Amino acid sequence: MRGQWLQWLRPDPGRLTEPVLSPAELAAARTELGAGPVEWALQSADAIAEEVLRKVPEHGGGPAAATTLRRVTQSAVLTGLHVMASDIGRPLPTLTEEALEGCREFARRGIPLELVLRGVRLGHAQLARGLAAAVEEHVPADQRLAELRRIDDLMFTYVDAHSSVMAEEYIAERDRWRGSDEAARRAVIDELLAARPVDREAAALCLRYDLSGTHVAAVLWGDDTATAAPAAQRLHHAASTMARALGAARTLVIPAHDNHVWAWFAVSGKTDEDYVRHLRSSLPEPAGVRAALGPPAPGPHGMRRSHLGALQAQRMASHASGSWLCDYQDIRLAALVTADPEHARWFVQEVLGPLASEGARLRELRETLRVYLAEERSPRAAAERLHVARNTVTYRVKRAEDLLPVTTTAITSLEVRVALEIEAASAHRPGAELEYKVP
Repeated sequence: MRGQWLQWLRPDPGRLTEPVLSPAELAAARTELGAGPVEWALQSADAIAEEVLRKVPEHGGGPAAATTLRRVTQSAVLTGLHVMASDIGRPLPTLTEEALEGCREFARRGIPLELVLRGVRLGHAQLARGLAAAVEEHVPADQRLAELRRIDDLMFTYVDAHSSVMAEEYIAERDRWRGSDEAARRAVIDELLAARPVDREAAALCLRYDLSGTHVAAVLWGDDTATAAPAAQRLHHAASTMARALGAARTLVIPAHDNHVWAWFAVSGKTDEDYVRHLRSSLPEPAGVRAALGPPAPGPHGMRRSHLGALQAQRMASHASGSWLCDYQDIRLAALVTADPEHARWFVQEVLGPLASEGARLRELRETLRVYLAEERSPRAAAERLHVARNTVTYRVKRAEDLLPVTTTAITSLEVRVALEIEAASAHRPGAELEYKVP
């Protein structure tokens, strides 16, 4: 019975988990452990990541940081199941590259080692509880004590080895990072983004980038599974291509989080609309890369302003389908009103009522009403934007208005437009869900 109960592990069907590991690692795990145990491991790993973020919030810092933590926990839990399926006398499997790269990322972000190791301990404690519960469910009563002792021995050995390797990798990466030119540049960027004063000449020399003039910031991120090329290579290539298309006099690219880079382009005084139109018309979609663009802004404070706009665009784009390039100007209203997701959800429900429900037909009605209001209630202009007949617009608008709550007759068209913009921004990819999406 030793370890055989692992094959009966199954995930909670009410909580589906999106893997963030490579298809190759997942395929190897499913071959050795089975599909059910792997899905159980992924679900358990995401619960561990949530617990770590609650108790060690330093691991947070946005979608990229959360993805890094999820990748580490998913990889670690799968490794833990491999350990449980083995005998204590066999060599322990080494940590995966995903776990090691996550550890290096923690070092580069300056998370103290003791907090990294606390996250490791929290994760292993929660995994041990989950395994013990599975033993209680799947192992006959007369064999449970022996199996629980075996798990305790294996988990102790695994945690000890895991912590040691993590600490060694962390210290090595921290020492490399502290002595690197990249660390010095990141330190200057951190000062700028914190709105602290910097010596302009010294900062420009360190960054090899002129802080004066007008800047357009971008956040670029990649998907490890998209192509065979390394993510860092794809992101830097995409940033260089964007710089050439924009005619940037200078470009600054800073590694940010796992599979993310931050970029600034020194540009001439064109409007944001000019930049975005040119990028979308002149550049093909880069394989495995998405980008978010901030508004043009001047000087050191403009670098910060444009970057914060790009981060908001990235926040919206990470949940939405559509173009590979998301521009801040297109989402700034939705970004503003969804800063408090729960409040945004209430607002949409109260203003749109049944019109906010799921379904392709209702999405079509919402989009038509949104464009109609944006075009100052002109059926002709809305029809041109939507590429449909004018009578179709009139019919859809009437159907959409019929679905609005009675109380909405007293609500301004501005509030209806805002609610529709929120819904338009929440059009999500398969497997993704926007926080403020109406149930």
